Amino acid sequence: MTGTQLIKILLIDNDPAFRKALNTYFSKYPNFETVEAENGIEGFRRALETKPDLIISDHRLSLLDGIELCRKIKSTPELSLTIFIILTAEKDVVLKTKAFEYGADDYIEKSTPPVILTSKINVFLRIKQLQKELQTEKDKFAATNIVLERNFKELTAILLKIIDLRVPGAADRAEIAKHITKHICEKMDMSGDIKEKIVFGAQLHEIGKIGLPDNMADKSLGTISLSEKAMFSQYPVIGSLIVSAISGFKGAEDTIYHQFENYDGTGTPDRLIAEEIPFGARILRAVVLQDELYRAGHPKEEIIREIRQSANKILDPFIATSLAEFIIENDKDFSTNKYKIRIDDLVAGMVIAEDVYAISGVKLLPKGTRLQEHMLQVLMERNDRDPIIGGVYILK
Repeated sequence: MTGTQLIKILLIDNDPAFRKALNTYFSKYPNFETVEAENGIEGFRRALETKPDLIISDHRLSLLDGIELCRKIKSTPELSLTIFIILTAEKDVVLKTKAFEYGADDYIEKSTPPVILTSKINVFLRIKQLQKELQTEKDKFAATNIVLERNFKELTAILLKIIDLRVPGAADRAEIAKHITKHICEKMDMSGDIKEKIVFGAQLHEIGKIGLPDNMADKSLGTISLSEKAMFSQYPVIGSLIVSAISGFKGAEDTIYHQFENYDGTGTPDRLIAEEIPFGARILRAVVLQDELYRAGHPKEEIIREIRQSANKILDPFIATSLAEFIIENDKDFSTNKYKIRIDDLVAGMVIAEDVYAISGVKLLPKGTRLQEHMLQVLMERNDRDPIIGGVYILK
């Protein structure tokens, strides 16, 4: 065995003469330190006390056999990485298979020459050392990620404060945009990295307004004059250029740049249509639309109606439905008297709590309707060709 690191070996065997023989052999190696146990229960206790690097155990132990002891050792978090070698006179193939299934690192017959046993021990110890080094690197990497994540959050906060100084209310709108975007991404089972970039872009979607004149910086698309429109529409371009300087956030850059693209191809700057529009930009278009409607003073029910009717026109139909659900479910009064139900679970007598829209944006049933059998039949038939995404809200 090379190196001077002390190696703790726990020997577990009912036979004291065999333990003594192994002890005598290992004493030739100055960096091997051995401790003993005469049965499975004592072996587990000594393992917890000494935290050995390696355990050599017979299978035929009193109180707790070697394979069960191995399973217990490997399932104990602080001992799970301990090397466990079954050294036994048993030659049963089934027993050997079971030992490996329970986590044993090796199964060696007692007739094996000691020099081979030592060679195998050295190999396992080198593997364990590599595992420790790998874990150390993993811990360093995790610590670096924590620092980077904290720095990223601080950068985002700083940028939002800068925007808010120039564009009043931008920080509050960024917080709303973050929650809406997360909600829609989760509905789409969006992966972590892509989701992070889209959310970042949504939070900073107004950053380009710092390049607008003072009299335009706090306006929305719905409040600018025709003469201001050309200049105002440049802020997504400016914003995408700013964000493009942040390494690794291509998704955020595209999200900001295309935030005024409409699903039907009538938007700006590139008149992209449907799936041509980056997914993040389709979400952000919904965020911008709901903000315009709120800032225009529309009541909540009218905003929800406008969003649903914008499906396949301004908004991606799935995103329109998801945004409407987000607004409804974040209504403080919502949880007290309404809940969502699957289309197939609707029954006659239920009262519709929110207008029912198909994915096309067509309103199928108004709020307050008490369902009747013929209505259910028509609704089911319509759902086959123009689906109602996400279910229907009914009164409790």
